[in-house]
Amino acid sequence: MDATLRDDLRAVMDEAGAVALSWFRRVSPSWKADGSPVTEADRAVEELIVERLATLFPGESVRSEEGSRIDGRPGAPCWYVDPIDGTGGFLAELAYWGPTVCRIREGRLDVGAFHVPRLREHWYAEAGGGAWRDGERLPRLVQREVHPDDLVFLPSRFHRRGPIPWRGKVRALGSSAAHLAHVSGGGGLVTLIPKWSMWDIGCGTLLVREVGGEICDLEGRPVEPESVRPGLPLVFGAPNALHSLFAEGWLAGLVGRGNV
Repeated sequence: MDATLRDDLRAVMDEAGAVALSWFRRVSPSWKADGSPVTEADRAVEELIVERLATLFPGESVRSEEGSRIDGRPGAPCWYVDPIDGTGGFLAELAYWGPTVCRIREGRLDVGAFHVPRLREHWYAEAGGGAWRDGERLPRLVQREVHPDDLVFLPSRFHRRGPIPWRGKVRALGSSAAHLAHVSGGGGLVTLIPKWSMWDIGCGTLLVREVGGEICDLEGRPVEPESVRPGLPLVFGAPNALHSLFAEGWLAGLVGRGNV
């Protein structure tokens, strides 16, 4: 693991989290074309992160959810920034929201960071260097039987799509980054993410990979998010969990009906 890179990103995340907290309970949203909220806090955090990345990694490209971008040298690595993943939770004064960044180098994710300011959590992953939470390396996920108390993380509006064919428990934290982080940490068995951009899932994808998790489409086929169109519904989970759940047909009622 590159300790300097890890420490640099942690410092950026800490600073970004402090800016977000300075706006906490003090903002009202405006609404983007896709119906999602955006606030002055998102823009302030975005400005800070983009500025810090430009200083730390000169010549590299940056793309951010709220529109900021830097075009680096040809073929340069590209950073993807979500200043506050989980803006809805931020507005609702909940805990699961925070800044997340990832970088793609030569077509592959190589590093990602996610910070949850209200819980003081830091998640970090590096290709080949492991997945980490608060400075402790996460163990690889172990193969085991699916248990009735296992959690599946789903989008907050998923109940509108009809019955959820899952015999265990369901949670919706309002943040794709948080869902992926907690799958990598073993707190949840699987998460379904039907709509995404790289800034939403880049760090979490790397977290899941680095603990031996799997990623597939709704038919159960292995997928590399860097190689498919953004927004293709994806399922992330523990090593044997996806095989078990697809064998049980837990998505059979959704696939092919336009519900995901």
